[in-house]
Amino acid sequence: MILILFIAYIRYLTEFYIFEDRSLLDALLISLIVILIAQIMNSVAGNLILRRVTAARDRYTLRKTVSILVTVLAIASLVAIWIERTSTLFIAYGIFSAGVAIALQDVLRNIAGGILLIITRPFRAGDRIQVEDTVGDVLDIGSLSTTLMEIREWIDADQYTGRILSIPNSFVLTKTIKNYTRDYSFIWDEARFLLIYGSNWKKAEEIALEVAGPIVGEFEDLARKELMLMGQQYFLTTYEVQRRLFMKMEENWIEMRLRYVVEPRKRRVISHLLISSILEAFEKEEDIMVGTAVGIDLLNPQDKG
Repeated sequence: MILILFIAYIRYLTEFYIFEDRSLLDALLISLIVILIAQIMNSVAGNLILRRVTAARDRYTLRKTVSILVTVLAIASLVAIWIERTSTLFIAYGIFSAGVAIALQDVLRNIAGGILLIITRPFRAGDRIQVEDTVGDVLDIGSLSTTLMEIREWIDADQYTGRILSIPNSFVLTKTIKNYTRDYSFIWDEARFLLIYGSNWKKAEEIALEVAGPIVGEFEDLARKELMLMGQQYFLTTYEVQRRLFMKMEENWIEMRLRYVVEPRKRRVISHLLISSILEAFEKEEDIMVGTAVGIDLLNPQDKG
């Protein structure tokens, strides 16, 4: 504002000027006014969004979108103001731009990736994604990089490590993005149990499914509704989300795998609750033995004396 007033004073209230053509001052004054208006629009829109929008994710998305639109409009206005004055320098600018493009190719790739993220929206702030071995929750999508709150790494579960990761946006051009929450907010997980041969596997199967019912039942209802909605947009071959138990015979044990749906951020908690509850139920049955034939002492007659 001070700079605008200063240039306006020189332009209209004094006879002092450096260049014979005062239109340069006019262009500079208009450019500053455009920048000021863009800042005011961005600030006013941000305050309105903070007051009217309660959801944190929607508030973030709207503020980001408004900021980008205002910036694009401001840049377009500045180009329109100065384009006539730079037409004679296009060749020089072209040569200079080619050199800059080579020197800053990684930066330009990140900018291109950022634009592609805005257009295609493979993920949003708050989504849980995986890019190669990097997994985390999206905190911010910037012009050059995407910020994640890391999970896994040295922690053997889907829980935070406490590290903040910054990934260059160029990954969107070449890497596969695995989204845990886009369009469908559930994933399938499995709980694994080993039974000794001779165990009553039929009873074990009934117990596991019965115990799992109250724990994952709420997820199944919600997951089924979301799949029905997804069916309106994608070609789905099944809408089955009911918990299932599958068995496989190994050399020294019978392997049981309980398959179920769960929210990604509750995966470890639900897995712990399922396994502990099912093991507790198995312990009450004399004809169900958990473990492997080589991993327990039931086959050692000396331990029975």
